[in-house]
Amino acid sequence: MIKNGEFYVIHEMKKRGMNISQIANELGRDRKTISKWLAQSEPKSYQRQSSRPSKLEPYKEYVKQRMEEGCLNANVLYDEIVARGYAGGTTLLRMYMQPLRPAVIQKATIRFETPPGHQAQMDWGRFYVKWEGKEKRIYAFVAVLGYSRAMYLEFTEDEKLDTLIGCHLRAFEYFGGRPEVMLYDNMKTIVTRVDEHGHAIWNERFSHFANHHGFLLKRCRPYRARTKGKVENGIKYVRKNFWPRVRVFTGLDDLNRQAMEWLNTVANVRVHGTTHKVPFERLKHESLKPLNPTPFSEVDRQSRKVSLDAFISFENNRYSVPYQWVGQTVEVLDLKNGRIRIYHGNQLLAEHSKATGRQQTVVHKKHFEGLRTLGQHQVPKPMPKLVPKPVPEVMERDLSVYEQFLSEAVTIQ
Repeated sequence: MIKNGEFYVIHEMKKRGMNISQIANELGRDRKTISKWLAQSEPKSYQRQSSRPSKLEPYKEYVKQRMEEGCLNANVLYDEIVARGYAGGTTLLRMYMQPLRPAVIQKATIRFETPPGHQAQMDWGRFYVKWEGKEKRIYAFVAVLGYSRAMYLEFTEDEKLDTLIGCHLRAFEYFGGRPEVMLYDNMKTIVTRVDEHGHAIWNERFSHFANHHGFLLKRCRPYRARTKGKVENGIKYVRKNFWPRVRVFTGLDDLNRQAMEWLNTVANVRVHGTTHKVPFERLKHESLKPLNPTPFSEVDRQSRKVSLDAFISFENNRYSVPYQWVGQTVEVLDLKNGRIRIYHGNQLLAEHSKATGRQQTVVHKKHFEGLRTLGQHQVPKPMPKLVPKPVPEVMERDLSVYEQFLSEAVTIQ
C-alpha cells in the first residue's frame, strides 16, 4: 500500500513529465496503483492498519545462510524452503535475495557519476566537543552536489526533523538552488519504515516539504550504502581537514562561521581528487532549480510575551526585542545552529546568537535606541502639602465632668 509520503513523490514525478509506466518502473509499483494515486488531488488521511508478518520471515535466516554458502539460484532455494513449510511465492523470495547477491554488491562499488543539477547526497556526521567542561555531542549536516562536488556544512544541536528541514533550506541557498533528486540512507526522520515489499514509507511531513520545493526523494538500497559515497567521503574530509583546524569556538554560531570560511577558502576551491576540477567552477554548470517562492514552515514557532524591559525569555535565557514591542506576543524560531530569530507574524524583529548557558542576557543596543528621549520628563517627588487653616483643636475635659453629666441625666429621668 502506498503511504502519503510516496503520494508526493508520485505527483512530483508526474509534474516532471514522466508517464505512468515510467513512474511504476521507477518505484516498483503496479501501473493501476500509480493511476489511482495520480487521480487523487490530496493524500488520504492516516489510518492505522495491523501489519502482518511476511510469509518469508521465518525462512530469511536460512536463505541468507545458503547464499553465503554459494547458492544463488532462487528456484533451488524456493524448493528448499517449500520443503520446510514456506507457503509464499517466488517473487517475495527474489525480492529478498536481490540486494544480497554478490554481483549486485559488487556493482554498487562502481563509481556513479551524475549529470549537472541532477542529484545531491546528504548525511549526518557526529562530532564531540568540550562544552562548559563536559564532553558534548554535536551533529554535522553535510550535503554534496553529485556533479560539481560542491559541499555544504553546518553544525547543529540535534538531528530532528525541524532541524533537518532548516539545514536543507540553508544548503540550497548556499548552492544557489536545489537539485532534481536528494539521496539519503534510511534515517528515521526521512524513511519512517520499509514495508513488506521493500518500499520506503517516507515521512509525510518531509515528503511534503520536498514536493513543495520540487525535488524527489531517493534512498540507498539495503546493503548498497556506497551509492552515497560522495557524501560519506565528504564527512571524512570534514573530519580530516576541517576539524583539526578548530582550536576553540564560542558557540555553534561561531563554529558555523569557521565552517563557512573553510568551505569558501578550502573545501570548494581546491582541485577535487576525483573530478580534478574546482567544485565552485563546476557549480556554475550545475543548472540548479530555484526554490518555491512561497516559504514552507521551517519549524513550529514558540510564542513569548515581551516583558516591560523589552526582553523575551527562551530556554532560561533572555533576549532583547525592539522596545516598541513591549507587552506584545511574539514568536521565537530556534534554528538549532546557534542562532535564534524573533518574529511578529512574518516580520522579523530580531536575530541573536543563541546563549550557550543559562540565566544569560543577550542584548542588541539598537533595540533601545530612542527610548531615552521619550522619557525625559521627571517623575514628581513626594512632598508634604501646606494647609492654610489648621484643624481646630479639640477641648479636653476631666473625666469627673462627664460623670456629673451622667448623674444629672439619671435624676431628671
